[in-house]
Amino acid sequence: MVYNQVKADLLLSEKFAMTLHELLSQSNKYNLPLVMKELTIGKGESIYTPGSSTYYMYEIASGAVKLGSYGNQQQKVTYDVLSHPDTFGNLRYLNGQFFEFADSLMPTKLRAYQLDFFKRVIVEDPVISEWFNKTTVARWCVAETRLFKVRALSRVENLRSIVEELNQTVTDAKGRIRNILNELSMQDLGDLTGMTRQTVSTLLQQINKEKEAI
Repeated sequence: MVYNQVKADLLLSEKFAMTLHELLSQSNKYNLPLVMKELTIGKGESIYTPGSSTYYMYEIASGAVKLGSYGNQQQKVTYDVLSHPDTFGNLRYLNGQFFEFADSLMPTKLRAYQLDFFKRVIVEDPVISEWFNKTTVARWCVAETRLFKVRALSRVENLRSIVEELNQTVTDAKGRIRNILNELSMQDLGDLTGMTRQTVSTLLQQINKEKEAI
């Protein structure tokens, strides 16, 4: 567990060195207003739904987003939470098997890059290609580490870990400071830890009592 967490932390720290927008802006090869637009999404609003046609890849300028899919009973299941400067969207490499929703957790400002442009620069531009490889591997590592914790840790240790991971502040699209953890429901935390929302609620009470006793 220690190795996986250290590896994830290192990759994430590298990811935040420069954002996609900064890398594109510092180059004189791109006319960004032609291939990018900015959007502001209200809290709880849908950015895209499974099966919808989207022609953009998104970069979070401020705010936070949750990604997920639907279970057998058509209930939403959250599997990732993103914030500045993460990117997300459908690259259309999965032959129609991409089945994801993206919802804003708070007022969120996005940069929407035309999909054809995004796919071209991550292949043709060595700097952007390196950025894409690093951020993709970082995301994989975070997902693998979460899965490892679900299988290897006790339920309370797993929940404590995800709480610590998501207990971070971000600036939303209106300039207000928000805590990502406070924007997530018990169900969201249950999805991320492989537990029911009832179990999450009970364990959170236990964790809070332990903090008060210290």
